[in-house]
Amino acid sequence: MTEPIRRFQAQARPNSYDPESRTFTVVVATDAPVERGSHIEVLDLASFGADGWPESLPLQMDHSRSARDTVGTLSNFRTERLEGGVTALIADGKLSSRADNEAIAANLADGAQTGFSVSFTVTKWRKDTDSAGRTIRRALSGKFIEGSFVVNPADPNSRIRGNQMPDPVLETTDTTEPTRMTADQFDTVCRAAGVPDNVREVLRASEADDSDRMRLALASIEAGQTTIRTVNRGHNDQTLDNPEVLRSAVIGFYDARNRGEAPTGQAAEVFAQGERALAERLCRNHGINTLGLSDAEVIRRAATTSDFPIIAGGTFNLAMRREMEAAAAPIAALFGRDTVSTFNAETRALADWTTLAIADRLENGQYKHSFVHESGEKVSVAVIGGITSKSYELTINAGSRLGNDGVQFGKRMAAEIADRQVAFVEQASHAGPTMSDNTAVFDASRGNVKTLTLDGSTEVAQVMGFRSGMAKRKGAGGVIIGVYPSQWLVHSDFEETALRLLAQIQASAVADVNPLAGKLQVVVEPRLTDPAKSWLVADPARMDGAVRVFLQGQEAPFTDSRVNFDTDAVQFKIRHPFGLGWMEWRSWTRLDHATGA
Repeated sequence: MTEPIRRFQAQARPNSYDPESRTFTVVVATDAPVERGSHIEVLDLASFGADGWPESLPLQMDHSRSARDTVGTLSNFRTERLEGGVTALIADGKLSSRADNEAIAANLADGAQTGFSVSFTVTKWRKDTDSAGRTIRRALSGKFIEGSFVVNPADPNSRIRGNQMPDPVLETTDTTEPTRMTADQFDTVCRAAGVPDNVREVLRASEADDSDRMRLALASIEAGQTTIRTVNRGHNDQTLDNPEVLRSAVIGFYDARNRGEAPTGQAAEVFAQGERALAERLCRNHGINTLGLSDAEVIRRAATTSDFPIIAGGTFNLAMRREMEAAAAPIAALFGRDTVSTFNAETRALADWTTLAIADRLENGQYKHSFVHESGEKVSVAVIGGITSKSYELTINAGSRLGNDGVQFGKRMAAEIADRQVAFVEQASHAGPTMSDNTAVFDASRGNVKTLTLDGSTEVAQVMGFRSGMAKRKGAGGVIIGVYPSQWLVHSDFEETALRLLAQIQASAVADVNPLAGKLQVVVEPRLTDPAKSWLVADPARMDGAVRVFLQGQEAPFTDSRVNFDTDAVQFKIRHPFGLGWMEWRSWTRLDHATGA
C-alpha cells in the first residue's frame, strides 16, 4: 500500500504534552481518504458526529481490548479544519497515574510517540466511485470504541498534536456546546450521505436542531443502506496490530531468510524497527512490562510468550515440509495416493471395468446386461512423529536455526517414510502384503513373479517378454487391461546392469536396435535389501497398485509447539497421520535375478 501524503508532521514541532497535568492534544481521526486495498475508506465526520461525540473514551495501547492495557482517557471531542481542507476530530488525552505509564510519558515528552489510531463501529455506509473508478465507502454514522497509541496509523493525520500547530481554518466546534450547521454545511452533509434533494430542501428550512434534522435525513435513506459492519481502523486483518497477522509476518520473515530470499511486504516490515521493537510488541500484547529492560532481556521475555512457540513452530514446520518433499525417496514415485476420513480401517472398493459387457443389440431390441465387479482392500493410517526441543537460549532472532532444525527433521521424516515403503514391498521375504483374497501380492499363482536370467545375451528379450505379459493380464471379466510397466525399480548395486540393458545404441541395422530403449525408466532405491530382486511397475496414475494413505485435511506433517514449564525449552511435536496399502496386484511384477550358465 502506498503511504499517503502527510498534511503535517507533528513530531517536527514541540509536542503538546504537559508533564504536570499529564495531558496532551491528539488528532483522533480525519475525513482524509484511507487506502484499504479493495476500496477507499472515508470517515465522514460531519455526518458521523450528527448525534454528538462521546463524552470520553478509554486510551489503550495498540488497540488492545484488555483493561490492563488502558493507560488513560480521551475527552473534550471537537472538530477543526486543518491545512488542505481536511476536517479533523480533536480530543484531549490524559495519562493515568499508573506507574508503568512513565515510559509512555517520557516518549510523549520527547516527541517519540506521535502515532494514534481510533477504532469504531459503523451502522451506515454510502458507496461512491471516484474519477478513476475506485470504490469509495463513506462511514456516515456509528460509534467510537477506543483510541490507541500506535506506531503506524492507518490515517497518517492521526497524531499527537504539537504545541505550534497552525490555526484551524474553521472555528472549533465543541460538542458540549453545539452550534447549528449553516445551510451550506447541511447541504454538504446531506449530499455526502445520499439524502434525496426533496428531503434535503425540506429539512434545510426546518427550525429543528441539527441532531433531529440529521436523524430524519438518515432515516430517509435507511432502506437503501448496507447492513452493519465493524471497522477497526489500524487494527484489522491487514495490519501488524492484529496478533495473527503479526505472527504470520514474523514466520514469513524467518522463512524467507531460510530460503535465502529477501523478505517482502509485511514480512519485511515486521523487523523494520529492529528486533527490540518486535520483542516489545510481543511483550505488550501479553501485558509484559519492558520498562528499563535491556535489549537482550526484552528479547528473552518475548521468547517466553505464547506467541513465540507459534512463531517457532510455524517456521520449523515450513522448513520441514519443504525439505521432506525435496528429500522424498525414489520409491515414492511408484506409490499412488489415497485418503481416509478417520483412523479406522476403511475398505476401498476397486471397480473392475473388464466385467462390463459390450455386444451387438439382440434381435428383440434389447442390449446385453452386465455388471461391474467390485473387490475391496482395507486401508488405514496411524500417527507417526516425534518430539524435539530447543533450549531457552533460542531467542526471537534465531529463525535461521529454527529453519535448519526443520530441514533436518524433514530429511528424517522423508527417510522414515521411505524405509516404511521399502519394508512394505519387501515384507514376508519379498512376497509383499497379503490382500483380501488371503494371497500375497507376489505369489506364483498370480503369475507376477518371474526369473530374469543374467546370461549376457537374452536379458533384453526376457524383459520385453515380461512387459508384454503384464500388458496382457486380464481382469475378472476376461478382458485384457493393456497397461505396460513404465518403471523398473532396482537396487543401487544393480543400477549399472539395468542402465546397460536399457541404453539406446546407434544401430546400423534394424536387428541391432535395442527394443527396450525409451520403454522403461530405471528407479534406483538404495534402501532395497537384495540386489537380486527388482520390480516392473505400471504408472500409478494409469493403474492402481501400492498406495500411500493420508488422513483427509492432514496430507502433510504438522508441528505443535510449546514452552516446557520445567526446562523453559521450546518443544516441537511433529505428527503425521500416514499409512500404506495395496489395491491391485496386476500392476507390479517381481523379477528374481539368476546367473546364466
